[in-house]
Amino acid sequence: MYDKTSSIQFGKYGSVYEELKDVSSKELIRKKVITGDRVISSLYKFSEPIYIEIEEGMAYILISEYGDRDFKLFGVHRNLKIRPNMYFNIIPMTKEVTFNLIISSNYNIKLEFLNPPYVYNRILPTINIPEIMAYYYTIKSPNYKFKGERHNVYELTFVDNGRLDTTIDDVNYTLDSYDLIIYGKNQFHTQTVNSDTSCSYLTVLFDMECDDDSAICNRVFHCKKELYKTVRNFAKNLSSTAPYAQNLILSNFHEIIIRLFQYDYSGNENDKLPKESHQHFQDELLENILSYIDETICEPIAIEDICSKFAISRSSLQMLFKNNLNITPKKYINDLKLAKSRLLIKENKYTISEIAFMLGFSSIHYFSRAFTQHYEISPSEYAQTVFN
Repeated sequence: MYDKTSSIQFGKYGSVYEELKDVSSKELIRKKVITGDRVISSLYKFSEPIYIEIEEGMAYILISEYGDRDFKLFGVHRNLKIRPNMYFNIIPMTKEVTFNLIISSNYNIKLEFLNPPYVYNRILPTINIPEIMAYYYTIKSPNYKFKGERHNVYELTFVDNGRLDTTIDDVNYTLDSYDLIIYGKNQFHTQTVNSDTSCSYLTVLFDMECDDDSAICNRVFHCKKELYKTVRNFAKNLSSTAPYAQNLILSNFHEIIIRLFQYDYSGNENDKLPKESHQHFQDELLENILSYIDETICEPIAIEDICSKFAISRSSLQMLFKNNLNITPKKYINDLKLAKSRLLIKENKYTISEIAFMLGFSSIHYFSRAFTQHYEISPSEYAQTVFN
């Protein structure tokens, strides 16, 4: 963390001021300096007080009471007055910085050369995720076997619940709940559910730019606390329609990748997963899907639209409903529409035809037949029982 020159810590080296120095007298001279150098090989030392005024750009000042040690870096804030006999140089924050040195006309300068030079390390990304190509949540039944594939993008698989066996170029790996693995580019990989229970997992296909991916590919990671929270946030935001949601999704995923690179340096303090980990993604996913169906029940709801919105395959959606509700998605939607129709009939505001249209039934005849089969009474007969 760097201090500003306006902080109290800078007081031992100099002070700040507001108004520009008047150099109309012959006692002071102004020298303009333009620099983009972030590798500092020498420091200035003046025998008289010196004034520094930034004209364009932003900068740090590297300063010390000694020429070879105890360097301190300050962000330049306001104009500077440097005490005599201080060793310093200006380092640009921006691409270049233009500043004025205002010094006594009879100044005496000394250059102190640094060996090795001082190198200012900019904060720049070393890992970039330019694109997420696809993501989907899958629930596979027992004895599922995927014969394998290879592709020229990276693939992350996070097991939400169950056990998944996988091979990468004929090497075997096993992922349990809250484990994840990354397949490298063009690596042939298979997936199998060998247990007698289903397995649910999140898959993300993505591009990545980094110097060396060997630290995170072909390795099973068990999610520690912070990594799990990041994965959960990523999964939660996948169905968001808020402005800039895609930027947030990319940011979440970027954090996942960074935490994988940091995995071996994070220690054991985060081993314990948070309480919400006991609720699997599929529980939250089902809750979100049911809320969506309830909110849009008066509109035509296609199964394909649900799959697209929540990045889940049709077969996984079917299994999600079967495992948790023992009903198909289509039947759940129809039953909910019929329940809603009974409420609308009770309100006595709409005709039977209007209610059928409002709830997205293809015709009054189809609605009447479905209602009768479900409740063993026709809509018109039900209306008579309510109002008679």
